[in-house]
Amino acid sequence: MQAAPEAAAPGGTGTRVFQPVKFGRYYLIDKIAVGGMAEVYKAKSYSEAGFEKLLVIKRILPHLSDNEEFVDMFIDEAKITVALQQANIVETYDFGKQDDCYFIAMECVEGKDVKGVLRKLAGRRQYLPPVYAAYISHEVCRGLDFAHRHTDRQGEHLGIVHRDVSPSNVLLSYRGEVKIADFGIAKAQISLYNTKDGVLKGKFEYMSPEQATGEPITHQSDIFSAGIVLHEMLTGRRLFKTDSELATLEKIKAVDISSPREVNPGVPPELDAIVMQALSRDPADRFADARQMQNALQDYLSPLTSDVIEERFSLFMGELFAAEIADEERRFQEGSRIAEELRQTRPDDLLLAPEWEPGGATGTRTLQTAGSKLPFAAAGLAILLALGVGGVAAAALVLLLRDDPPVAPATAVVQIRAVQEVPLTVSLDGVPVGPPAAQVTADDLTPGQSYALRVEAEGFVPHEETITLSPGERLRTVVDLEAIAAPEPEPPEVPVATTDPKPAAVASPIVKFTSKPSGATVLVGGRPIGRTPLTWKGGTPGKVEAEYQLDGYVSARVTVTVPEKGETAHQRKSLRPIKVAPGRVRVTFSPGWANVYIDGKRVDETPMAPREISAGRHTIRVVNPETGFEDSRTVVIASGKLESVVFKAR
Repeated sequence: MQAAPEAAAPGGTGTRVFQPVKFGRYYLIDKIAVGGMAEVYKAKSYSEAGFEKLLVIKRILPHLSDNEEFVDMFIDEAKITVALQQANIVETYDFGKQDDCYFIAMECVEGKDVKGVLRKLAGRRQYLPPVYAAYISHEVCRGLDFAHRHTDRQGEHLGIVHRDVSPSNVLLSYRGEVKIADFGIAKAQISLYNTKDGVLKGKFEYMSPEQATGEPITHQSDIFSAGIVLHEMLTGRRLFKTDSELATLEKIKAVDISSPREVNPGVPPELDAIVMQALSRDPADRFADARQMQNALQDYLSPLTSDVIEERFSLFMGELFAAEIADEERRFQEGSRIAEELRQTRPDDLLLAPEWEPGGATGTRTLQTAGSKLPFAAAGLAILLALGVGGVAAAALVLLLRDDPPVAPATAVVQIRAVQEVPLTVSLDGVPVGPPAAQVTADDLTPGQSYALRVEAEGFVPHEETITLSPGERLRTVVDLEAIAAPEPEPPEVPVATTDPKPAAVASPIVKFTSKPSGATVLVGGRPIGRTPLTWKGGTPGKVEAEYQLDGYVSARVTVTVPEKGETAHQRKSLRPIKVAPGRVRVTFSPGWANVYIDGKRVDETPMAPREISAGRHTIRVVNPETGFEDSRTVVIASGKLESVVFKAR
């Protein structure tokens, strides 16, 4: 099948307008996205008595249909996802091949992905509320746990690992639902395609350390990736983004990160701890499985339930994307109208079961249908007129009468502009495309070739993506640029009380002390002078020794140069937290089983394997809801030691 046609929108806005087309027994009514491997369409299917279904068609790009590796990966995605019928995983309805193009028919999730939500919030200079970030991650863990534990009909574990958990693969519906998409590179026992040793599959910025080093991976890899997504939802920043893929991989291998609270102080400590456990360098230090991470998130969200948060999140999405929802509904209604016209004017017996026969001496071909034969030219003209083509019927008919098929256009075109309507500097594969302008056009592009598109504008973060065009395609794309964050303001100056209302004849030297985190006591010459952020005016020009002290952090000594009178010096210091090696606790209960709670939060059920826990005093409680048994005790966990806690039913 040829690439679906697109036309310019009325008014010259440059926004792509998709022209609905028939694709086998489906009707493609709107183009959603085009990636390096496949293109995705919103589609409809029709049946008896006015029944119709909205779905998504994902099909391999035409130039990749003969690539066995891509085809095998595509088939793997269909085989894996059709077996995963769970509320948090995009459902697969159908798989097939149409006009030499493999396709998957999937559930249509009307909404945005996490990447789109974070970009929208960045434009408003807002964070995603922590409760919604935790809810999204909770639902992702629920879906991952189902996939990780899935077995075949004989009870054999399939060993599914997604390997590409990232913001663009977590879909958020306008109704508040959360669904995982794109198992295209998933690892499973049923895969046809096996990744070669040392070959990296997945988005580099969302790989686990073991995935980045090419080591064998388990479901723990998906937990690390889910932790990256949760971190980025809480901070609004790319966790492992660097200037090069090599640097990104090195940063992941070292797990060189800051906690979410260091970036966004509004992140609750409990949620911060969940993120950092998921992002542990050693898989054994992460959550044992996705269900355990899900339970930790549920404890954080309690007493709110998923149903309650889903309803609130739906309202949040509706407000955030009000304009987009209205535009999508308009396109959907128009696409549905055209699809219905196609369905009525192009009967299936003409489209699906033609029979060609040679004509007379002139070489004219005829189209045979049930009970009649029409000259091909007449049939073609009749179809064109029925479609309302009218004025172009004669030109189109010339193509229909040719013995040789029309030659596909040899090049493609892309036009780029930004939502912000600012001058853009555009490059493809590092080569500039024309001078800066509000709209930039690149002509004579090679179809099927992947181009690295980079869009830059003053005051905005550069936008990068990979585009692949079909022969003759004229892609009009509008990018939503993210504004560069304004520099953080200087800490407020603390006024110094004085009994003399008259200003000093000569201003005192000033030293401004700040720390990360703030609230540290500053001592000069062993005498405390205040807490950060602090403005100190009591010094004499020259060098002095100062010390930062804050509970839970290593004290830091610095040499401060007090400036000349009337001048200001800044002294900043980041404090390192005091690290205390954790201990471990093991909990057993007999007879039977029980839920285990540590310090009021449910963490597992018995028998609970040794679990890492901070050194100090903790309350362990076990509850068997079936028998009503409940007991608790206080234990002291020593650093680096294992404590076994045994409960027995009375």
